[in-house]
Amino acid sequence: MGSFRVYAVLLLTAVMCFPAGAQLKIVPRERLESVVSPRLSRDSSSLLFDVRRIAAAPMNEDDPPSVYSYPFRNVGKDPVRIRLIRTTCSCLAAFCDVSVIQPGERASVTVRYDPEGHPGRFERKIFVYTQEGNEPCAVLSLNVTVASGADLSDEYPVQMGGIRLRRNSLSFRKGVKAVEKIRFINTGDSSLVIDCEEFFLPACIGFESRPARVEAGEEGELVISYDPASDQGRNNVKLMLKGLGVPPGQATLNIRIE
Repeated sequence: MGSFRVYAVLLLTAVMCFPAGAQLKIVPRERLESVVSPRLSRDSSSLLFDVRRIAAAPMNEDDPPSVYSYPFRNVGKDPVRIRLIRTTCSCLAAFCDVSVIQPGERASVTVRYDPEGHPGRFERKIFVYTQEGNEPCAVLSLNVTVASGADLSDEYPVQMGGIRLRRNSLSFRKGVKAVEKIRFINTGDSSLVIDCEEFFLPACIGFESRPARVEAGEEGELVISYDPASDQGRNNVKLMLKGLGVPPGQATLNIRIE
């Protein structure tokens, strides 16, 4: 009832602040209680969890994913089959190491929490469903506090798909052979092989990514060269990058030959 009183106070406050003449949708008490403390299936008495709530150590948005376990035992007389596990956030993946738990047998629900892109303080919930009914047999929770990651906007202000670059434009002096380099960092969670769309690239412009494969979190550089011997008179060139997981229009370097 304590949780419901809190929701009732919040609802009353919302009514007092609601604009006159507007329509207010009243949420039934049963619906509120089902969100705060959902009704459990009959299998809930068969599964005895060692812990149902875990308070994770403070983490940073740049930290790698963390793994937590919720061990339990089947204290009932019949086998219990884990049918489905749902979580309240895409940042949280959960699974059970055993699909059918025999009487007296132990198992564990394991969750993997990825803090990237989720700074703040949250309570994430895990709903465990068995073959008995449509209600969960257990509701687990993970309390997390995630600090914001490093701000790369000053050093690498340009975002293109899975990388951030120091700039997205460069220029060459017409008739003078030269090489320009643009440093970048791979901000994604997997390695990248960056190439360019050669079909639209004039013969006077060369392209190379160093290293050829850039691992997650590592830096690299785009090397663009200009050879006036092959110049056909173009002043503006669009160099379209490939391998960043975004359309060419969102991964283009602007080259000026002047």
